[in-house]
Amino acid sequence: MNGKGWRWRIAAQAAALACVVLSAGAQAEDVFSGRPLREGFGLAVKFNQGQPSDQLQALDALNVHWVRDTVWWPAMEPRAGVYLPFPEAFQQRLSHYRRHNIGVVFYLAYANPAAYPATKANPLAPIDPEAFGRYAAHIARLLKASGVRHVIEVWNEPHNFVIRKMVGGNWNGKPPSPWVAHYVDMVHHAVTAIKRVEPQTRVITSEDVWVNHYWFLEAGLPAELDGFGVHPYTGRDAPGPESASVYPGSDWTKPFQVVDADRSFASAIHRLRDHGRAKLGRQPEIWLTEWGWRVGEDVPEGRLTEAMQAVFLPRAFILAEAAGAQALIWFSFHDSTDGAYGLFSKRDERRLSFRAFQTLSTELGDFALAARLSDPSQRTAGLQAFLFNKAGVRKVAMWSADNQTRLVTPPATWSVRRVVDAFGDAVTPSDAGTRPTYLVGAVPVYLELEGAGPVRLTSEATR
Repeated sequence: MNGKGWRWRIAAQAAALACVVLSAGAQAEDVFSGRPLREGFGLAVKFNQGQPSDQLQALDALNVHWVRDTVWWPAMEPRAGVYLPFPEAFQQRLSHYRRHNIGVVFYLAYANPAAYPATKANPLAPIDPEAFGRYAAHIARLLKASGVRHVIEVWNEPHNFVIRKMVGGNWNGKPPSPWVAHYVDMVHHAVTAIKRVEPQTRVITSEDVWVNHYWFLEAGLPAELDGFGVHPYTGRDAPGPESASVYPGSDWTKPFQVVDADRSFASAIHRLRDHGRAKLGRQPEIWLTEWGWRVGEDVPEGRLTEAMQAVFLPRAFILAEAAGAQALIWFSFHDSTDGAYGLFSKRDERRLSFRAFQTLSTELGDFALAARLSDPSQRTAGLQAFLFNKAGVRKVAMWSADNQTRLVTPPATWSVRRVVDAFGDAVTPSDAGTRPTYLVGAVPVYLELEGAGPVRLTSEATR
């Protein structure tokens, strides 16, 4: 299905329309980071898992600012204490990243049974914290020498990959979960070793279960840690990226409350950041080092389509910026071994999500998020609207968090120069009254405004 087909299907839901009128006012605009949106654009590349190397050039078409990439531990240390340079293929990628000012989130993984085989006396030797720290220092030296911007992520989802399975405990970190303490010990050794090599290198954790970040903090993460690598995947009952995978009363997150009553993604980020600041004594950075949706997975509407996956992408990037994330690493660039998550399919065909990413980059990449225009108390339902600025040019991104179609009437004081949807297709106003109106549903639309007057949104009528 192409982008227009998706929009037409939404337009056919006219019977369920809600009508929203926007009005201009004198309220001061909120100020967020002030940086161009593209500084948070990231992609999880799969070149070490079969993605064709010629797709490296596609990063430039998207103006990606970060990639998540790695070389497995055994390839870097095949025998204990024998440390190798990066493989040639990875060095070539680093050269491309450096030339195009693309930073690398390098995740340290996984166990190294080749160099440190398990024994009866030491069954956890393949994930020994001290050996892991030495490996981390080696990677830090190589990345520093490469001249590429970089962040080092300690492991990838330790509850899911290797560590919990070897050490034991609950998937949600609830005691008794000895794997949590073991992982935190690995973090300590990695942070110490990396900071000794290069104090400015940022080091972050990794996990896709919200509450496990809280248990890591309880176990005593080092104060020198720079932040958390969060994977905020949603469940089958979440209509989109606005809602987190957890509920305020979720039994498996107790004794912590990891989300507000509205179950919003934004509240989950803010709560984790606040809890981290209380425990570490300084504000941790939040890196969304994986986030995406698989075509065919269960969602409230049934099965996730390629078009739905594509429209979730710009919504997620804008929400990540509004929540103050350092970057969102979209999962993923290519299907490879993980299923239909990629901007490229296994047949190396571009999905609609590639087009949505490219349109977001073209329309908003150089613009800074300036204000949330929609009601902040309605973060998981209804119309969502955000204002972006760049050198006097303003754009508004709008969509419906509940995926219901609404008829949006900009105020008479707005001068709308052009409107395109998430796929770059021109959006023409409908004939619903004396003022131009636009259908706004699951698919974000981008309105470019003329003039310099204040911009404000107020819901005046719904039917």
